[in-house]
Amino acid sequence: MTFDTFRLRRKSVFRYPMDPAPRTAVLAACFRQPRLRPNYPVKVFPQGWSQEVSAFAPAAIAAPREQLLGLAAAEQPPVFTHSVIALESPGDPMLSAAERQQLWRAFRVPVFEQIIGRDGELLAAECEAHDGLHIEIPGLPWEGYRVETAPCGCGRKTPRLTPAEPAERARSAAGYAR
Repeated sequence: MTFDTFRLRRKSVFRYPMDPAPRTAVLAACFRQPRLRPNYPVKVFPQGWSQEVSAFAPAAIAAPREQLLGLAAAEQPPVFTHSVIALESPGDPMLSAAERQQLWRAFRVPVFEQIIGRDGELLAAECEAHDGLHIEIPGLPWEGYRVETAPCGCGRKTPRLTPAEPAERARSAAGYAR
């Protein structure tokens, strides 16, 4: 086994979209709990939402789309004070305007998206400007997405993935203007 192969098999630590990270529950088995940072406010719950997660009382949550939409559809959705982060796999479609609206109505906090590799590596992430997902690594497959190269409202100049359909992109941005 080469060093590169070993490195690719090691799970990554979840990266919150902004600093400092609030108390965040990550519902995904592809991440590892950081051992060298015992006070890091992010805790990984690989089995999904549970009483343990509820007792942790997260201010933010990161989970695959299906789990977030399931929590949003609950009779009494959990309360978060900071954000909801949808974790996607490469090639998955971005959240639709309807899905973003559903998450906003349920949780009343900003919605972010991240594209995550199978070992938790951050491949692309949405910033606070909500104008696409900044590409974090070269060579990310972008079939089904449009690549935007104009500078972002957040100030970063890295290329961003946006929905392939311009109408969907406009609807997604309009959801935050309400």
